[in-house]
Amino acid sequence: MPTAATPVSDGPYRRGLRCFRAHAALTFAFAWVPVMYTAFTVDRGFSAAQYLQLWSAYYLAMVSAELPWGWVADRWGQRRLLVLGPLWLGACFVVLGETTDFRACWLLMAATGAGHAMISGADSAYLYELVSGAGRVGEALHEETVAHRWRLFGVSVLDVLGGFVAYAAGTRWAFHLGAAAMLGAALAAARLPPTGRSAGGLGQPSLRGLLHSLSRPGVGRALLWYVAVFVLLRVGFQLYQPTLLARGASDLRLHGLLFGLLNLAAGLAAFGVLAVHRRLGDRGTAVLVLLLVAASFLGLGLAGPALLLPLFCLQQVGFGFLQPVGRTTLNRLIPGEQRASVLSAQSLVARLAFGALLATGLWDAALGSALDQTYLLLAAVAAALAIAFRMLPIRA
Repeated sequence: MPTAATPVSDGPYRRGLRCFRAHAALTFAFAWVPVMYTAFTVDRGFSAAQYLQLWSAYYLAMVSAELPWGWVADRWGQRRLLVLGPLWLGACFVVLGETTDFRACWLLMAATGAGHAMISGADSAYLYELVSGAGRVGEALHEETVAHRWRLFGVSVLDVLGGFVAYAAGTRWAFHLGAAAMLGAALAAARLPPTGRSAGGLGQPSLRGLLHSLSRPGVGRALLWYVAVFVLLRVGFQLYQPTLLARGASDLRLHGLLFGLLNLAAGLAAFGVLAVHRRLGDRGTAVLVLLLVAASFLGLGLAGPALLLPLFCLQQVGFGFLQPVGRTTLNRLIPGEQRASVLSAQSLVARLAFGALLATGLWDAALGSALDQTYLLLAAVAAALAIAFRMLPIRA
């Protein structure tokens, strides 16, 4: 039987929250993302199909590494991976910024996905253990939401800086800026206090235990909702730059500003997570997010350039809600010794679904001549999913 996690006193608890928020603000600040489409298709001459192959490699590697890293986090400690993951990512960014060969970029994007998998699940599992170890489990959704806001605000700032750096000095320097952010994230994680389970060795994760956790009432529904919203939002994310270019907006400073503004909008939307969840509950919140995503896609498929910004911002509500609601729901439903493994499984299924979609070979038209039709199709899918989740039994 696993022993109880070591209690966290108030001083280390507060320090842990501050360091975790700093880590969250920097770890996902991939400063090159606002200019990624230009970096690969314009600067390096890759085709749209090759560009999607790079992201397929990223998601394939991340999916393959999710459960192994989740097991490592549960067995040896989440905190160690929160330090190692950003260092791995930073090294990948430095090399990726200098490489022009497609095969080398493909391998580096795969390595980036494997590095991202180190912190996927381990971060939310660590935070939940920190909160519960301090006897404040009722604050879990609040702290997950606050950390998510810091994550989005950090990405917002680095997106803006990445766009301006790429405009002034070339897209390669946006990759180097991202590497500097990863170094800061690793330094913040190194100051996180141990929580007992986060230091490793207390739990005994197993495949049988993972499957048992996944079969608990409510877990399947929570997983399905997370996967559905994740895939819809990731498809929408991949359409940002093609949409801007199709509307004649090619200035990389504008791209960086837009990506920064959108992450800021998602962070502001996260302020409403607690109030909405208290009022609507799990089912109502799930349906509302899907309906808002559907409305944004419908507008993008029908409206002109003047409405791009508000419709993009509407879509960010989903980003603001996805992580805190999806992760906290699972943390509440699963035992501590399987926590990072189940959260990694959640991320694995979501990214596997999106990676499979990327590999379909339908993207040349979707990113170009059929852009408006793509948005309308996405709107129909999101609306259908909202209806399905409204009818799905709450304990499914």
